[in-house]
Amino acid sequence: MGIGIHGETQEEIQRIEIQADPTYEPDDEAAAGGEAAAACGEEENPTKKKTRKTTSDVWKHFTRGMFNLMAATMAYATTVVKSKFQFMIMYLQGQQRGTSSMRNHIDKKCNKISRNKPEALQKLLQAKLGKRNALVAWRFDQMKCRKSLAKMVIAHEYPFSCVNHHFFREFLCELQPSFKIPSRTTLRADCMKIYEEEQVNLYEMFGQRVFCLVLDNASSNDACISELLYSTPMKDDLPIEGKIFHQRCGCHILNLIVHDGLNTMHKEINCIRKTMKWIKHSQGRIEKFKLACSQINVPYKKPQWDVPTRWNSTYLMLELALELKPAIMRYASLDKKFSKALSDSQWGILKELVKHLKVFYEATLKLSGTKYPTLNIFFSEFCEVYLTIKRMASNEYPFIANMGTQMHTKFNKYWSMGHSLLAIACVLDPRCKLDVVQYYMEEMCPDECENFISNIRECMSELYNEYVKAKAEEQGASDLNQPGMSKRHKSDVGASSMTSDRKAGLKDYLKGRKGTTGPKTELEEYLSSDRDDVRLDDDFDILGWWKMKEPRFPVLAQLTRDILAVPISTVASESAFSTSGRVLSQVKSSLSDESIEALLCAQDWLRVSIAETGKIIPAPLWTIEEEDINEEGQ
Repeated sequence: MGIGIHGETQEEIQRIEIQADPTYEPDDEAAAGGEAAAACGEEENPTKKKTRKTTSDVWKHFTRGMFNLMAATMAYATTVVKSKFQFMIMYLQGQQRGTSSMRNHIDKKCNKISRNKPEALQKLLQAKLGKRNALVAWRFDQMKCRKSLAKMVIAHEYPFSCVNHHFFREFLCELQPSFKIPSRTTLRADCMKIYEEEQVNLYEMFGQRVFCLVLDNASSNDACISELLYSTPMKDDLPIEGKIFHQRCGCHILNLIVHDGLNTMHKEINCIRKTMKWIKHSQGRIEKFKLACSQINVPYKKPQWDVPTRWNSTYLMLELALELKPAIMRYASLDKKFSKALSDSQWGILKELVKHLKVFYEATLKLSGTKYPTLNIFFSEFCEVYLTIKRMASNEYPFIANMGTQMHTKFNKYWSMGHSLLAIACVLDPRCKLDVVQYYMEEMCPDECENFISNIRECMSELYNEYVKAKAEEQGASDLNQPGMSKRHKSDVGASSMTSDRKAGLKDYLKGRKGTTGPKTELEEYLSSDRDDVRLDDDFDILGWWKMKEPRFPVLAQLTRDILAVPISTVASESAFSTSGRVLSQVKSSLSDESIEALLCAQDWLRVSIAETGKIIPAPLWTIEEEDINEEGQ
């Protein structure tokens, strides 16, 4: 057997198959001995033995080979080791057969290979990410590097084939030569493994604690909700028989309402859009616009236009245009070719439009939050939106009035779909209670206000009684698990039974003095108490408030915790203003359903874990930056 070693330099490392020396001619005895040994080997070993798998790292630099170097006088194999600069022959026999000699050869003769190979157990010093002047012990780990690579591909939506890109592989080799770059198949398997691990973590976290179901905004899911709502096993587990089960996504509803209204203002909005594009079309026009700003002493702001599918960008564009109105009018007098100037009446319409869109914009920002409960603020925000639409419908400008009418039609379509839970969450806010609900209902529907408040009280009482019953069953089960405690209490009561009999008349008298009202429940006590003197627009930790009041309202606090856990929006904040939806790229569309599900879910879970650590959240590729769009339009 022959063993060949690779070259010493990084550029010349290659596997060398050792060939027999062509000038070597064995004598007759050696040839006869070789043939005899071969014949003997055939008789003793009729079948070829399977070569054992090598595990030592020295085989990265040596290659095995078979040679006609058998001599009659040799009762053992000859191993040849060949490098670029020397040729040597070693005889290995018995306990000496192994890789120590080859390892010693690398350490003594192949300096560059030895210098580039850190010891497996040797730790290095590395600067810790996020901390200045902090050094920690570090050891190279192939599996950790592969996992980090898979997380990068998931979070930033890189294709699996990125590991085959030439310069990416060159970068990784320069960064860490010891890292074995996985294939695209192995990379996909690593991504699937991360998805499965995160999925198991979610199962362990939630277990049996399912509090709500969130579905996509698709009409086909209505059939799924009906099946869940009217199936017997599911209906038995739903609070108050599923009366507050189905809720709509708040941000989606606001998007539909705003887009229906903006369609009626297409002409005026398009005029502003063309104005922004005209000014930013060339550097000469930008310089002329800066001159116009300086002449009338208006701070220069970079013109930008909107993205049609994101109405918040339309609102920001119109708001910026109103700020730059004097500069735009001055620019119209400097640029004789500019013919897109708006009239005074059109500027007045845009001013009214921006004033009303601001309500929708701020409401969407509040409802798309992910770090605080949003269900308790939705009722008041939605009612403010309705009052804004009502004022728009009676506006002096016909365009604004028509826009308000379109929005009112869309609002009524969704307002009639299950708003009881919204009112209950508002009542459970100690700043609001029933007073805020009654105020808005008198403003919106005065004829239905009394019946609505009565239904909310009845619904809350029914829901509260279910929690009281569940709490009693839970306490009863805990009492059965402690028989010793029950016996002790029973004996204590029996010891004073004679005294209790003598005071029975006193108990009846005191009970009669209380009247017919009876003791108040937690719900009644909460509703009858004063509201907290906190402004509705201030930051308020409602979960912290109920945690502090839990000793006083144990059952009601548990009910509130479950109610506030329901999200009012099913979209992330970066998608709250968009109605375009997410469209898969051509590369992603070619993947299997299993791979797409794993990548999308794992990406969302990883982004949440990064946000919790306070690090930078990787922006998804489908998020369109307005600045990039403006640059592309030049």
